Amino acid sequence: MPAYSQAADHKLWNLLPSILRERDADQGYPLRALLDIAEEQADALEADIEQLGRNAFVETCEPWAIPYVGALVGTTLLAGDNRVQDAATAEALFEDLEGPSFVTTTGLRSRTDTLKTVYYRRRKSTLPMLEELARDVTGWAAHAVEFFERLVWSQWVRNRLRMHALATPDLRSVEVMDRIETAFDTTCRTVDVRPPSQFGGWENIPNIGFYLWRLRSLELPQITARRLGGAGDFRYHLSVLGNDAPLFSKLRREGDETGLATELHVPQAIRPAKFFDDLSAYFALPLPRPGFTAFYGAPAGMGALPPAPDASLFVVVDGAEVPPDDIRCRNLETWAQPLANQVAIDVVRGRMTLGANRVPAERVEVWRFQGVPGELGGGTYRRTAWLISDDVPARRLRVNASGDGDSFASLGDALAGWAAAGRPDTIIRIEDNRSYDENPTIQIAGAQGRFLAIEAADGVRPHIRLASRLRVQGANPDFTLTLGGLLIEGAVDIPGSLGRLRLIHTTLVPGGSIAEPDPDAPPAPAGPVIPSVRASAVLNGDPANTELRVEMAFSITGQIRVPESAEGIFALDCAIDGQGAQAIRGLGPSAAASGPALHLERCTLRGDVNARQIDLATETIFDGVVTVERRQTGCVRFSYVTPGSGTPRRYRCQPGLAERAEIARIGTAGTLTEAERDAIRARVRARVRPEYTSEDYGDPAYLQLALLGAKEIATGAEDGSEMGVWCHLKQPQRADNLRTRLEEYLPFGLDPGIIYVT
Repeated sequence: MPAYSQAADHKLWNLLPSILRERDADQGYPLRALLDIAEEQADALEADIEQLGRNAFVETCEPWAIPYVGALVGTTLLAGDNRVQDAATAEALFEDLEGPSFVTTTGLRSRTDTLKTVYYRRRKSTLPMLEELARDVTGWAAHAVEFFERLVWSQWVRNRLRMHALATPDLRSVEVMDRIETAFDTTCRTVDVRPPSQFGGWENIPNIGFYLWRLRSLELPQITARRLGGAGDFRYHLSVLGNDAPLFSKLRREGDETGLATELHVPQAIRPAKFFDDLSAYFALPLPRPGFTAFYGAPAGMGALPPAPDASLFVVVDGAEVPPDDIRCRNLETWAQPLANQVAIDVVRGRMTLGANRVPAERVEVWRFQGVPGELGGGTYRRTAWLISDDVPARRLRVNASGDGDSFASLGDALAGWAAAGRPDTIIRIEDNRSYDENPTIQIAGAQGRFLAIEAADGVRPHIRLASRLRVQGANPDFTLTLGGLLIEGAVDIPGSLGRLRLIHTTLVPGGSIAEPDPDAPPAPAGPVIPSVRASAVLNGDPANTELRVEMAFSITGQIRVPESAEGIFALDCAIDGQGAQAIRGLGPSAAASGPALHLERCTLRGDVNARQIDLATETIFDGVVTVERRQTGCVRFSYVTPGSGTPRRYRCQPGLAERAEIARIGTAGTLTEAERDAIRARVRARVRPEYTSEDYGDPAYLQLALLGAKEIATGAEDGSEMGVWCHLKQPQRADNLRTRLEEYLPFGLDPGIIYVT
């Protein structure tokens, strides 16, 4: 649609005849100033008219218009991201960020579903179509299986021979045996007459299984491998944190819409048998070999080796690219050095050892993939909206390994440059995924500016390895320190007095470090839990941090110790892991010391919580006893609160809600004794409690709710999603959307089974 004016600015004024514009110029442009005010409304009206035209097409329409477009093709409305309203608090807290919206990716794809409705109907009931439907509707990788194909078949010459449906598997094939009970199992079984479920009842004639991978593969390009020992050691962890972590395969797009997903098309931990066969197949190729395998190969732009189209792993030692000819698949549960130039990799534990000819190595870089449930704690995902806005007036410093004169080689050098300039308003942006060994101290007293932001560029995740702590010294109650997109191995200590500490898509490793100890070194003595954030209450005899606000969004931390007199802790979509101690507490020797006021939305807190008050806690898991001093104010809603806690008034919280429902179901108030009520409460409390796939930070499924956990927690949020830090993924709604679509597209008489692989 053509605009009402082609001028860049002063559009209405430029539509006037030139004689009027000349007279207006002679008088100082009063008419132009008046028309500029009217022009704002004209621009808004023009934009609204253009959007109304775009609303006629599902690809460009606004979210509210999707159901109306879908009604034209008769599609059933699914839960969509247009109903997600989780960003209001973030928009109020972080006004200086790029924005404009902080609504995270949920995986609810009502737009895609509406767009492909006719496409689905043309291929209705075919297995590839059903698999694609599951993938599109849920946003998860999917694989569909007709289980009658896995039934044992009596081979008879008068029947059609099905040589793959043998009663006995090939016991000599490691690959076949390793795939048993997986989505890509090729062995056959007798009929199982139970209805299909997560844990059985699959092999039957009418059953179709939909395997879903809820974890995603997060690319970690050019990260620094973690050496286990000192200089010259041949042992490395492929995790920058020095912990055992499985290597994941890259999620690949299927090249043929009529085919089914294979093991290479889903994001999952690489099986060692598959990796071994992949390398063996490469070694069996005639010379010259292509220079990459299905899993191992160089990314584009490396130079020496040809780029691999979809590789999941690559290693560079001191600038020399390691070819697949030198890679070996090994079990490195016990560390062992390979021969000569070889590099041994354990894909299960994420360990690597270098041959004698490759040590000592100064720098070992790795391209790999990590399994994560979602976007949390920083990563190489897109987070443009969470960066400091370009419109904010500030000095900008760059940190990278380029070596050019416009950037710094380390965070410490950038902080020194900031201090030398008088500490003005500054944004330090780290532009790569390297590991930085730092020991920074930030002096805020006498700073010219009012804020300092240390953030990762969009799409990168630098690793900051602190020698001790990141210390904030000096008194400046108006100063704001922002940490964004960082993986910090260490803690933040505020012996001074700060105004605001903001953690945005940042991880302060719970406990300070999760690095595996060197088995050849003497064991280190166990010490107390290191708090991730600690702020002092006194500075030079005067109260300190009385105006401190700790603001966190999509971050992971360990214990937080902030004085009770601080303004408060605001956490949105965060995990606070006390590592066996309190999650939030105040200062002082007593474990019962209270922290400040809390505002929590969609968080998981592991450990006891002691606070002055809770202004609001919604859709939060308190996996520990909560003790609040001021209980007459505030509210806890749609949350799990550990029995024995003292909180403000609660609304639809577990397990209290389930207890009342069970008592009402079993008997009325007059038919149950108090002892019987207590017994019912005990049974409900034993059942309705948080259970996780993994409680250890560093595992792919960290704090993901277990499949066999209580449904009251898995669907207990206000909108029917799960409580806790992964509430924003809307996983129950995704599964419900799939069930709704299968009722429409699945052939009559077939029974679907949804099976979660991760």
